[in-house]
Formats: sequence, C-alpha cells, structure tokens
Amino acid sequence: MNLTVPYGDGGIDLVIPDEHFGGTLQLKRSENQNVSSVMDRRLNDAGFAGFIDGCQRLLLIVNDAYRSTPSYLVLDHIRFAMESVPEVRLIVATGLHRKPTEDEIAAILGDFNLPRSEQFHSDAYDDSQFFEVGKFSTGEAILLHKLLDWSDRVIVIGSVEPHYFAGYTGGPKSFMPGLAHYSTIRANHGLAVSMDCRPCRLDGNPVAESIREAVEKIDMSATLSIQFVIDPHGGVIDVFVGDLWKTFEDAVELARSTFMVPVKEKYPVVIAICSPPLDRNLYQLQKSFENTRAITEDGGSIIAVSQCREGVGNDEFIRLAEQYPREEDILEATPENLGVHKLYRTAMHKKSVNIFLRSELDDEIVRKVFLEPVDDLQKAIDAEIEKRNRKCKIVFVRDAGHLVPYVDQAA
Repeated sequence: MNLTVPYGDGGIDLVIPDEHFGGTLQLKRSENQNVSSVMDRRLNDAGFAGFIDGCQRLLLIVNDAYRSTPSYLVLDHIRFAMESVPEVRLIVATGLHRKPTEDEIAAILGDFNLPRSEQFHSDAYDDSQFFEVGKFSTGEAILLHKLLDWSDRVIVIGSVEPHYFAGYTGGPKSFMPGLAHYSTIRANHGLAVSMDCRPCRLDGNPVAESIREAVEKIDMSATLSIQFVIDPHGGVIDVFVGDLWKTFEDAVELARSTFMVPVKEKYPVVIAICSPPLDRNLYQLQKSFENTRAITEDGGSIIAVSQCREGVGNDEFIRLAEQYPREEDILEATPENLGVHKLYRTAMHKKSVNIFLRSELDDEIVRKVFLEPVDDLQKAIDAEIEKRNRKCKIVFVRDAGHLVPYVDQAA
C-alpha cells in the first residue's frame, strides 16, 4: 500500500505492507450549500431586521485564525443592514492566542470595510480591558471584555466542532475563554486535569459546565448568535441563527453526527494527522492525540504528524514545561498555572500509550512536553511493525484535530 500523508504544503510518501494497513479514517466532504440563501432564511426566521432596528452601538465578535469560521460570509451578508448603526466595533475573541496578524484580520473581514480604529482583539493579560460580571461558584471573579458593556447589541459568529477538553468549541466559548481575562481562563482551564473533560462531552464535563456558568452571567437578550458547522475542507454544512444556547445546541447535534466516526475495534498504532489550521504550532497539536486516544489500544502508539511551522505557539507553555521536567512531577502539580492541564493530560495518556511526534520542531522542545520526536515517519512505522510483528494494524486518521473516532462493535 502506497500512500501520502499531508504535511505542511506537501506530503510524506509511505509504503505500508497490505497486511498491516488498517485503513484511513477521514471526514466526508459536505455537499455544497447555497450559503447566501440559507443565511437569508435563517436571519429572517430569527428576526434580524427587528434585532438591528434602533441599535446605537453594535459589537461583532469573531473567531481568530485558529478556527476556520467563515466570518466574512456573515459580515458581507449583513453589512448593508449595519449601515444604519451609528457605531460598529469588531473584536477578535483570541482568548490566550496571540494577536491576529494584519493578513488574518483581512481574511476575517473579507470585503467588509471597518475602520482600523474600530477593530480590536482581546488581550487576556491587559487588566484595563476587563470588568467583573460575577463570580464562579468556587469564588473566583469572572472578568470579561469591557466592549460587552459598551454595546447595546451583540452579534457573535462562531463555528461548532469537537474540542478535546471542553467537549465542543463554538457557542459560549467565544465569550469564555474568547473574551476573558487570564485569571478567569486559568480558573476554568485548571479543571481540564479531570479526564471527564474529553471530546464531544458536555454533561459532566467540568470545563464545559464552568464555561456555561460564566456565560450565564451575561444578559443574552440583546445577543444574536450565528453558529456554523463546517467540514475540514471549508464547506458549510449548515448555519444556525438565534439564541446563543439554542444555536449551540442545534450545532452540537449536527457536529456530533458529522465529526464522530465509529470503528469496530481499537488499533495498536494510530497515525494522527493534524491538518490546517491546527497544524500551525505545538500548542494546537494536543487535539490530534486526545481525539484518537479512544481507538488506541493500551500499550499502543499514537504517532502525531504536524509540521508546527509557527513553532511552539505559546511561550508560557514551554516555560511551564521546563518547571516540570519529569512526567511524575506534573502529575503531582496543582492546576494553578495555565498549560498544566495540557502537560498533565499528556502525562496521564502516556501511562497507557506511547505518543510520538513528526514535526519540524527541535527534538529538545518536543521532549519537554513529554512527546518522543520522530525524524523519519516511515522508519517509525517500520519499527512499530517489527516490534508488534503480525499483530500490528495501522490506522491513519486524517484531520485528527477535528475527527473524533470511537469504538462501536456494530459499526
């Protein structure tokens, strides 16, 4: 079996003996939607004309470049209606991600013309940007961006897909962690050390329940939610418009049937291929092996493939890793620092599986986050076959940062 694994702008050619090839899992390309027609209907059904009527200060909340959300489609579709609004501002809900580049902002806006002075991004470390909306049940203050207080109407544009510890991204995550202060995000993400936090789970997921608790402190009566479900190829499967929680619920139901893929059995070797935009850096990589752990045998190996062309993606993540050089150290740590949850979860997974990484990162960096670097993917696969002999079946998971395979013997 000859195949090519996507890698950066090219690919890695491999030869896998037929008796060891366990197949390729990938998401189906969705049928092309007439997005304009669907959006017209959904906006009309949600009473968009009445929502925008009389608005004086409109806030647009959009995702950053680490999500493939087609925000520009919405902005282009409603830009003429927004001409009647005296003040319009747009904020990129970056959470802990870096500041978006000018090229990324241009891609988000598309043809929508908004003065640069009215474009913002959330800087979680800038205390002056935030105000308190309430407290968590555990006592920590919930600090969200002041532009929420500035506006009299809010349009939030998101996309819903599996998230490796929050259950699903999109919906309320645009507000928390998207528009939250560092301390608020830390209080929430510290809960991710629980292994009840996993892909496609909301009920009983401490992180998801904490996000809901925070966002429910906001008056949503003046908020219109537009939530996409898109395939990894950028195709729009559907879009939901209306109340935040209802649109999120509807999108989750569709995302569950779209991104979850059943397999009949677990595999000793899983090749988890991280596709754009999640292949940009080490910080985003975690999704690929978290999503594929459920179909990996205990004692098996996950080989993640991600170019990580932007490097680490979060310098604090590496600084934290340097404080915990051994896996046993992180398992004894408290979740008081952001980034602990990623290292902790990796260490927990490595108690039962091996995790390797083929990337362009220095080997030293890869080992700092408890992964084993791979310079040659073919040699790494050959070594797994030799070690496991005839019992070795290798499955390839395309776009492992989004696809969530699970075992169902009836599949």
